[in-house]
Amino acid sequence: MEQTHYLVPQQNAGSEKDITHSAEGRSVEDAEDWFVDGKERLLDVNNWERYAQGLPVAFHLADGHGKPLNRRARRGDHIRIDASGGNMEEGSFDWATIEAMEYDDYPDDSIETFAIRLRPAAHPQYSDTAALLQGSDASGTFVIARRGKKIFATYHGRNELALIPAGPHGADDTDEVPACWLGLSDDQWTDLMKGLLK
Repeated sequence: MEQTHYLVPQQNAGSEKDITHSAEGRSVEDAEDWFVDGKERLLDVNNWERYAQGLPVAFHLADGHGKPLNRRARRGDHIRIDASGGNMEEGSFDWATIEAMEYDDYPDDSIETFAIRLRPAAHPQYSDTAALLQGSDASGTFVIARRGKKIFATYHGRNELALIPAGPHGADDTDEVPACWLGLSDDQWTDLMKGLLK
């Protein structure tokens, strides 16, 4: 789409990333159905790896205590990001929180959008690390959009070179890692955007 969604933060420092995949329906009605399917897949965080077929990173929806959730994502939920190749030991995950989620409909212009914005987060059980992570401007925003018969799936990464604590306890761990914390390359992001629109 020509304009960046209003949930995408301003780029201030570090790198930015804009990955887009688009498709066109046979009719507006077909595109409307496609939009709903794309929105539902975006909310189905636990199956992102399946939609993209072969992502090296697994995403798992969790509640405020870090316990797994088997439902669609909601604002305030956490996402556990496993880039460890299946190593399930404590500390092998990164975390994000869903800080914003918005649906907009502009019927006069035949446009509708659905967006989710993520931020790096501490392990939900270690609230003492939250202050350390609030200083990071890194964000990731997903947008599913329809304009007439065209459908778009986009990912916008912003301020990705901010540094965040690497370990689960933050204050106890002095190592830092680049906040490209979702762990995907541009090609892998493209695969996920395509998967959301299958």
